[in-house]
Amino acid sequence: MLILLDENLLSKKLKKPFVDAGHSVQNVEDMSWRGVKDRELLALADSYPFDVFVTSDKNLPYQQNFQAIKLRVVVLNTASTRPDYLLPLMIQVSGLLSFLPSSSVTLINDAGEVTPFNLGGSK
Repeated sequence: MLILLDENLLSKKLKKPFVDAGHSVQNVEDMSWRGVKDRELLALADSYPFDVFVTSDKNLPYQQNFQAIKLRVVVLNTASTRPDYLLPLMIQVSGLLSFLPSSSVTLINDAGEVTPFNLGGSK
């Protein structure tokens, strides 16, 4: 799978679990998309075509309309974005990717609990 990490996940450490699992991974800085607004970023990622977008922007599911994109979105709903804190969750995410349906938003909390986001409630 081709994965895009949001600009709040720029550490090279966070790419490693995906690469180790055989995925290709870029971040928004690699793509020269840093600073691009969320709506445009999702459209760019979907048309590139990335398969998965991983972010720690907890508000993203409530602010964007995901119904028109095929992208799988994973939101790390965590207390910290420090790479060492997130690394165990990134390992978990890399193992989940093949099970996530297209056009889905999935939340993962600090404890590693996975919750599908109800897209019917998004704008």
